[in-house]
Parts: sequence; C-alpha cells; structure tokens
Amino acid sequence: SRLRQEGLQMPGAICGHWGVCGAVASLGAALALLEGTGPLSADSSWGSHMTYTARALANLAAIGGPRCCKRDAYTALKTAIPYVKERFGITLPEEKTVCGFYPKNEQCLGERCPYNPGYKNRG
Repeated sequence: SRLRQEGLQMPGAICGHWGVCGAVASLGAALALLEGTGPLSADSSWGSHMTYTARALANLAAIGGPRCCKRDAYTALKTAIPYVKERFGITLPEEKTVCGFYPKNEQCLGERCPYNPGYKNRG
C-alpha cells in the first residue's frame, strides 16, 4: 500500500536524529492519504494535519525522552482520538492503555511513563 511504502522511507531513530517521531509522521501520512492531501493542497486538510502532528509532538515532548516507540505510538494514537472527533465528527473509543513492553526497554521511563503500570499520576 502507499502508506506502507511511504512509511518504509523513514529511517529508524528519526525522533532523535530529525526531531520528528515516526509514529506521528505515519499518522500524518495516513490522514493525508485519507483526505487526498498533498504538498500543493489548498484546502483545510494541509493545515489541519499540521495541527494534529504539532499536538502529538507537543504531547510527546511533555513526556520526554529517551525514546520509546511503544510510548510514542500510544501517544500519537491517543492524540488522534480528539482530533478525529474534531475534524471528522467520528468518536473513536478510548481505552486505558497500560504497557506490557516496559521490561524489554532498558531506557523505559518507568513510573514517569503514563503507560507504565506504576505511573505515579494515574487517575
């Protein structure tokens, strides 16, 4: 598929090397594909997708590093839920996400990660 082909062009570790999370870029690419948006689009989709990616990247920045692809993907998807409702009027279900991968990530933020079972600020 086109989305897969474009996604495979992104190298690993772009979060640290380029300052853009691959999960966020992939969701931005999916939105562009859904709406037929391109670099010359003059409708509201071009700016709208930039708004989504800016929100998602701000949410990732607030959590901080080092990188965790699972955490970044969870955050990118959770940021998409209100965006999709705002943009398309579609309510997506939101579930409490608890990561089961943290023991495999030596750089895990542990209790500072909002998806870690021991997260200190869990409501």
